[in-house]
Amino acid sequence: MHLPRLLTGLQQRLRTHQLSLRDLLADAGYANGPNYALLEAQGVTAWIPVFGHYKPEVAGFVYDQGADQYTCPAGKPLPFQKYATNQDGGWHKLYLAAYRDCQQCPLKATCIPKSQCKKIAKTIYDAAYRRAWQRQQTRRGQRLRRVRQSTVEPVFGNLIHHYGLRRMNVRGLAGAHKTMLLTSVAFNLKKLLRYRHQLHQSAVIALPRPLAAADTRFCLRSRWARKQNLPLRK
Repeated sequence: MHLPRLLTGLQQRLRTHQLSLRDLLADAGYANGPNYALLEAQGVTAWIPVFGHYKPEVAGFVYDQGADQYTCPAGKPLPFQKYATNQDGGWHKLYLAAYRDCQQCPLKATCIPKSQCKKIAKTIYDAAYRRAWQRQQTRRGQRLRRVRQSTVEPVFGNLIHHYGLRRMNVRGLAGAHKTMLLTSVAFNLKKLLRYRHQLHQSAVIALPRPLAAADTRFCLRSRWARKQNLPLRK
């Protein structure tokens, strides 16, 4: 519900700098069908881990994408019947087996002991879910997951333990927004100062003064003279 608004603002800021959004790495809290479909429609690859009750496969059942139907372990088809809504108001596709097939099936006692026929409900965003799940199984998906855990998660830990965001001491969304904004500014300023300091040190180390051949021989002779306790002569 929050991703479309955040995505619009992010794309506007990127366009002002002639940049485009191609990949989006987000927390598992943004994993839902509408978000996956929105990002795919805008040409953005979603690296959002799939979690929750979604299962890419139905154990024992084979899905035929061309016919849009499942086949049970007994070889009976479960074609797509209709669209329906769940308790949360989300839309899903309903696949039903024939009543006579289930009643005469020897696997009914273990498959559907208390139902008249087998029913499979899949979200209408199942294809987008499946593609996202397949991406997170790849090597790049695993690497991006580690990147997110090492860059995003420590920020929340610092904000909670070192910047006083264990609780909000203001009322209303406007006050909470101002508190988060000021805390983020302080965190980014501290990070920027640390980055500039490291950049200055690395520049000094990366650009040493080149020594001439005579200076190099003199340095080696000086080191040998100090070891032998001899007077230094150039």
